[in-house]
Amino acid sequence: MTKDDEDYPDEVEFRLVNEEYKIWKKNTPFLYDLVVTHALEWPSLTVEWLPDREISQDKDYSTQQLLLGTHTSENEQNYLMRASVTLPLEDTELDSRQYDEDREESGGFGVSAGKVNVVQQINHEGEVNRARYMPQNHSLVATKTVSAEVYVFDYSRHPSKAPADGQCNPDLRLKGHKREGYGLAWSP
Repeated sequence: MTKDDEDYPDEVEFRLVNEEYKIWKKNTPFLYDLVVTHALEWPSLTVEWLPDREISQDKDYSTQQLLLGTHTSENEQNYLMRASVTLPLEDTELDSRQYDEDREESGGFGVSAGKVNVVQQINHEGEVNRARYMPQNHSLVATKTVSAEVYVFDYSRHPSKAPADGQCNPDLRLKGHKREGYGLAWSP
């Protein structure tokens, strides 16, 4: 380690992690059938696939949706998010031999635009520890919060872009828990 490295240990760690990530990403075609990556502005403590899947007759891909939640710093707004994800159909031929140096990615399946797109943001009070959809009604989503409450949102009743005032307006606030948590499930 040089003197500069000792002065900036966080930067050295960042460079090391970044280099390891580049090596992993370059080798993904040999390890996985498909890898879709998308950098979020803030980390998410929860991810859940929604069960609906759209398949267009003349396309080689399907569109599915994900639930995500943000974990921001103290003064930043948190959101419950719904994202659209484009995935190749099972019989779509992927070309994993091609490596794009500019994008540092391998392969592709015909959809050159971004494969993950956040389609809805709902203001959320505090970080979203867990988000789960209701099996009987996929538009109802419960979230576990840092305040120990459970919020229930009907995402079909909320706009795609969250209001700028930051006001959290769940359809239901379930109270009774004493502390925050991470476990959350609907009864089937």
